[in-house]
Amino acid sequence: MNENNLDPMKVLLSVVDPEYQNDIQVEEITRDSALLKSVIELAERNGLYYSFIHRLKELGVDLPLSEKDRWKEENQRLSDLKKTITLLNSVSKDYRIDYIIIKEGDTILHIPRDVDIFVDREEKERIIKALEDNGMKCVHSGDIETTLIKNAHLDLDVYSRIDYFTVEFMDKESLFESVVKNEMFGLTYPSLSKEMDFLLIMIHALFGHGRLSLLDFLHLKSFLQANPDGIDSCRNYAYRHRWGAVFDLVLEELNSMYRKMYEEGEIIRFPYLFNRNFFLKCVSQIEGIDMNWLRKIILSVSLLWDRVTFQASGTLLYRLLRSIGPVRRSINSLGYWIRYMRGDRYS
Repeated sequence: MNENNLDPMKVLLSVVDPEYQNDIQVEEITRDSALLKSVIELAERNGLYYSFIHRLKELGVDLPLSEKDRWKEENQRLSDLKKTITLLNSVSKDYRIDYIIIKEGDTILHIPRDVDIFVDREEKERIIKALEDNGMKCVHSGDIETTLIKNAHLDLDVYSRIDYFTVEFMDKESLFESVVKNEMFGLTYPSLSKEMDFLLIMIHALFGHGRLSLLDFLHLKSFLQANPDGIDSCRNYAYRHRWGAVFDLVLEELNSMYRKMYEEGEIIRFPYLFNRNFFLKCVSQIEGIDMNWLRKIILSVSLLWDRVTFQASGTLLYRLLRSIGPVRRSINSLGYWIRYMRGDRYS
């Protein structure tokens, strides 16, 4: 077999995405312990650890001993996720506060690193107090987001605005009007319609993180394939909110990535760091934004931060630091401040 076919990215895609055509056999993966380790690390970096291991288990693959404890930890995170959603549903009912789980990417089986919810700005303090009354602890509160914890493996982030560069990209009225009931791991909860979910994940990957995980790419791809009629409504929404040209640029980028990966067999590395020039071009296409020299400097600093964290994210030291709750939240706080300076406003 061509050595290129055993590239970790191709292996990961062949296991988690039935559409990805490749002649890789599972037996080949399990016989090569170094390859399997590389694929597992890649899956972890892209939010696909649960999906990858779950699929291997479905195929009857025995996990290496080195992954037994990690799989137990992942199932503990699943338990914490269920507890968090159950608590949110209970608080919402008891205190009569509406909330929406956002950025979930539910078309791909996975366990999120944290739970993100959206609430009305006027209900923000009430829901934080209600969650604290029910055992959660607020560990970060700022203009970007508020983070609460209860379980060691999962944070809860509270948002009440979706603004970037002082522009409101998605208004609360349309978010709450698009609420649908969704189900995950046997639990029902309020989430966004597929169109609004697509828009939020797309724009948050670009302007919130500056990069696109493979999990997010697969979710966005799934929407584009299953909802061709919904693309025009998404585009119209973006144009009404002054970022239609950005939508078109990102959609073109997604389609180009799909062609290269699925039709031409090219390997694209994920997480995918958006090109600096592409990012700046997208910012410049936001209607009404003033790209003065100060904003350009701040943007350059924030892009440097994105690149540093991106390059460090694959290292053992970075993963170790991220696994320590207080250190992870300190890194996040610095990232929040940098994003705040460039104009991101969430809560």
